[in-house]
Amino acid sequence: MTNVKRITDLIEYQSVLPYASELFGVHQSLIGWKSKRVLNKLHANLKFDQSALLPRLQRYLANNAPIDVNQDCYVSAPDLRPAGFAGPFLKQQDSIVLQAVSAMLREFGGIPRNVEEWKKIVSEEVLRDILQRQVLETYNQASMDACKRIARANGNDPELMNRLREQSKEETKKAIENEAVIAGVLSELFNNERVAELLDLFYANLNVDAKAGFFDALSQTDVDFDDPYLSFDPKKDVKDVSLSPLGIVHLYRQYFFELDTFLGTPTGHVWLSPGATVELIEVSTRKTIIEKTTEISVETTKKTESSTTDQDEISEAVKQDNKDDLKLGITTTVNQSWGTGSASATASLNMDKTQQVARETTHKKMRQQSEKLSSEIRENYKSTFKTITETTDTSSKRYVLTNTTEKLINYELRRKMRQVGVQVQDVGTYLCWEAYVDEPGDSLGLANLIHIAQPANLLPIPDQTEIPVPPDQFIPLKTNAQWNFGGSRKYGFVTVATVDPPAAPEGFEIVKEAGVFPAAQMSGSGEDFTGVWAFGARFATGGQIEIGVITGPGGIEWNQRIDFTVGTVVKCTASAAKKAEIAAANTAKKLKGEAATAENDRITKETFIKSAKERVELARGIAKRNFEELREEERIIVYRKLIGSLMTGFQYHSASDSTRHVLSELLLSIFDIDKMLYFVAPEWWKPRAYQHLNLPDLQSQLDGSVVAWSDSAMRQDNYLITEKSAPAPMGSSLGWLLQLDGDNLRNAFLNAPWVKAVIPIRPGKEQAALNWLQNANVEGSDGLDAAYAAPEEELAVIRAKLGLDPSAAVTIRQAIDFLCLEVKEKSEESNQVKSYPTAEINDDNKVLSTPVEKVFEHGFYPLKGGFRVAPNDANPDPNNADRHFQVFDQWIEVLPTDQVVPVEVVYDPKTGRQI
Repeated sequence: MTNVKRITDLIEYQSVLPYASELFGVHQSLIGWKSKRVLNKLHANLKFDQSALLPRLQRYLANNAPIDVNQDCYVSAPDLRPAGFAGPFLKQQDSIVLQAVSAMLREFGGIPRNVEEWKKIVSEEVLRDILQRQVLETYNQASMDACKRIARANGNDPELMNRLREQSKEETKKAIENEAVIAGVLSELFNNERVAELLDLFYANLNVDAKAGFFDALSQTDVDFDDPYLSFDPKKDVKDVSLSPLGIVHLYRQYFFELDTFLGTPTGHVWLSPGATVELIEVSTRKTIIEKTTEISVETTKKTESSTTDQDEISEAVKQDNKDDLKLGITTTVNQSWGTGSASATASLNMDKTQQVARETTHKKMRQQSEKLSSEIRENYKSTFKTITETTDTSSKRYVLTNTTEKLINYELRRKMRQVGVQVQDVGTYLCWEAYVDEPGDSLGLANLIHIAQPANLLPIPDQTEIPVPPDQFIPLKTNAQWNFGGSRKYGFVTVATVDPPAAPEGFEIVKEAGVFPAAQMSGSGEDFTGVWAFGARFATGGQIEIGVITGPGGIEWNQRIDFTVGTVVKCTASAAKKAEIAAANTAKKLKGEAATAENDRITKETFIKSAKERVELARGIAKRNFEELREEERIIVYRKLIGSLMTGFQYHSASDSTRHVLSELLLSIFDIDKMLYFVAPEWWKPRAYQHLNLPDLQSQLDGSVVAWSDSAMRQDNYLITEKSAPAPMGSSLGWLLQLDGDNLRNAFLNAPWVKAVIPIRPGKEQAALNWLQNANVEGSDGLDAAYAAPEEELAVIRAKLGLDPSAAVTIRQAIDFLCLEVKEKSEESNQVKSYPTAEINDDNKVLSTPVEKVFEHGFYPLKGGFRVAPNDANPDPNNADRHFQVFDQWIEVLPTDQVVPVEVVYDPKTGRQI
């Protein structure tokens, strides 16, 4: 039977001191005081919105005056006047029937709204007349013109002319039939009294009220941001909202007490027979999900937990959860770090009411947080028991169980559990100055990854210069020839010698030219011969070369013998085999070059993909910078913009050092700058303008290497991953600007449209801060003299506290003065030493302490009645009767340990139940 039962009596744990604590704060914006800086910002936005007024209004007006441009491009518009509101107008029609009906509607002078009025326009007689006169006349003229045009253009080709004429006739018939069908549609609509459809055919903007639309668009620019928030009109959106530069922070401390331990439910079972000995080795394994990793293993384990903690102790887990929560305000100082949640803005300046809301927020946040974390811790241990004697884990625990009895012994192995008490105390209230900083991430520098990609190991490209075909060669030929024809006269080409052609070089062949090619007399000898004759050469049918004398028109008659030496040249060209050999060699060189180029393209692409994957994996694996350093940089950016907003641009950059000294001392004396926190606005309030990753171009370079497991759509915010890359950071799917070495909070800061900076006012300096904020160049004092709306009881308390006339109206300024006094008095009370706990009878059990430190001094005291939301509860807890610094919330968490205890149990052998 389990013994895990709720502790009902906590008296015995009285005076147990807390072993850990955590600060938590709730910030609330106040409404009513109109910040000059906020109003200036809003008016600037209004001016920008009104600059687009004209384009928004133009759409509701239209020009009805005709504008004509003649053949000489002269423009005339005698009826041109200012445009009127756009109303229904006739649509442009491309049908002769519809154009004719539109002309009659234009002459009608109005919009026909009933069947009787349409009868004059689309009755069967009217439509028949349009078809017989206008349609037939128009298409008859068009058909004849087309036939004449075809005849003029194709008169030389009767067949083509007839074919084109028949085609033109068919087109004319179809056009006339279409007009008849349109007329039939209009006739049927008229016969069936479908007036609405007839109107829709001929008119546009029939149901548009341009005048109403014009003034509706105009009213959207009629913005008055100076109206108080209490007169907020939902129909005017947010134009009347006015946030105060003043806010309030309630601080709470969460205490953790070690109350008790007990044995939980069984985690295992061991039995021992008489005289047996069993050695148990407990190996404690811890399940963690670590966001910051220094080594990535190929073998991974997938976990389905949506969140986890790496802390064994609930107090440390709460601190870590506060640090990782994107919705909390950020503050980090040398001495302390406290998480702050933001509650809703309130128009109430009553400290008790704001504290009541803050307590509810704190209770909800802490309970959800501790319950979530404790449930995770319960699942944080897993024990495995092995019945072996070998110890392989130096951190394992070895148990030896021996049964020295004569009976079978059963042991249940139970985990030791802790009961941790949690209490929450009000530890202070601060007024604070809050301001907005737009586009905070623009001033932060981002890390650039240095990665030199390994060059591609390319193959050498072989020489692809084509081998040229060798040029033609000319081989000289020299031979002897003889003229010996007696007294006969020879005409034309007179053959005097026949020789074989010379041998062609290797790879060449003789070109057998047609006709006579040049030859020359080199020498000649004979009786009385002294001249130079003309010679030529030609190829005979058998392939030999004939050398001959070329005579003139009258021929040559020479009866003496003449011995000649004649020279010529024979043309040789590359043979077909040689050309084929060269072509084959060139083709082989080209194929080798193409193969090498293709392989180099593959290697280049492979190297590019490898480099891209390396960069993705390296970028995802970069270690994140220190949390505190990132937050401090962000704080500095916020400080810069805040100080810059308090001074003109020239003053901020050119102010003297003494001016800066005075300003810094003024701010430090009034505000606790080190405790400044800022709330990062979610990006969806105003999506940041950013450059999208040009993934289509990159994907084209990764051709075929990017696998899409979705709808394959090229979304503008797609991103790249690899099989080894770490999970992408938050915001990757949203197209966020991401810092490689930044955490999720830094990325949210970079993409935030604004941050709200909250600077606590130092205790006792509330009135000084109020006076400084009312300065004209800071926040101004607009709206402070307006009436403060509150219950009469609250107003009466304010009048009494400030010494006002009982019938006097209370202004917002006076309500803020009263709030300042309340906060100041609470701060002074926090330094007063008293005896605690107040309900303790025995003085020896009391301690002297300030109310803020009392729990540290006197320890745990049960809270009567559990959670208390109202500070001025009519039935207060005896130990927390004061209005301030109450312990107002309490609960108990059950946590596991890594210790397992064997417990002997006995079972009924008949029923099997534990005895």
